[in-house]
Amino acid sequence: MIEITSLRKWAVLLMLSALPNLLQAAEAGRVLVTSDLKEQPYLDAKTIANLPVGTFLEVLQRQGGWMRVKSATDEGWLKMTAIKLGAVDTSVAKTGDNLSTLVNLATTGRSGSSGVTVTTGVRGLGQEELRDAEPDPEAVKHLDRFTSAKSEAAAFAAKANLQSRTLDYLDATSSSASNNGLFKRN
Repeated sequence: MIEITSLRKWAVLLMLSALPNLLQAAEAGRVLVTSDLKEQPYLDAKTIANLPVGTFLEVLQRQGGWMRVKSATDEGWLKMTAIKLGAVDTSVAKTGDNLSTLVNLATTGRSGSSGVTVTTGVRGLGQEELRDAEPDPEAVKHLDRFTSAKSEAAAFAAKANLQSRTLDYLDATSSSASNNGLFKRN
């Protein structure tokens, strides 16, 4: 009787130790825009492959604004803004069980495949920091002490040999403002 109880405890400990690995299970996704698959999570890293729109992926790891992914032929890093999470392809993602839905719900707060959440400007911030972020009005007030008068800014620019340039706003109908078809206009 004592050995069976001990065995059960070990079995429970073994299952609990495997839980973090289950929660870190790969998540399915697909490429939103034609993107360079990088060897490392840096813009200037070596390009491994060019992934076309719609390529199905398995997301293996997240690091700041990058995701380590595996396609049918290659593995590397993509910017998170180039990936839509939740898309399923049986050749890449495991189907037939609800584990991927559970993992998606636990990591993103969404259970379906239609709700992609994209955050930009996340250099150095992990998923936990973004999730737990709270406004800090005092910190914003603290930034006021870094303001400078227009004359101080002009003196700094002159000292650094900076030149003033006037740029026109982009025309909403111009091709350069079309976001390569990513966003629909009303």
